[in-house]
Amino acid sequence: MPLLFKFAYYAIDAIIYLLLAVAILSWFPIDPRNRWIRLMHTITEPVLHPIRALVPPVGGFSFDILIAVVLLGIIQRVFLRALTS
Repeated sequence: MPLLFKFAYYAIDAIIYLLLAVAILSWFPIDPRNRWIRLMHTITEPVLHPIRALVPPVGGFSFDILIAVVLLGIIQRVFLRALTS
């Protein structure tokens, strides 16, 4: 079972890095048809869509990526505790 927790821990880590990359790349005019951009959105959209449905943008700013990173960080800590115990 610890191997499964370790895999989940690193998968969440990768998703967090992808979310941060999507946030940074959103500041630049990049073609949304680029296959790497589409891949990143395909991976991160299932995480962000439920948050966007619950939390609307405030003053033109969307906090969906911030909320997702915080929630994934909490889940990651739970996996870390399961690994160390």
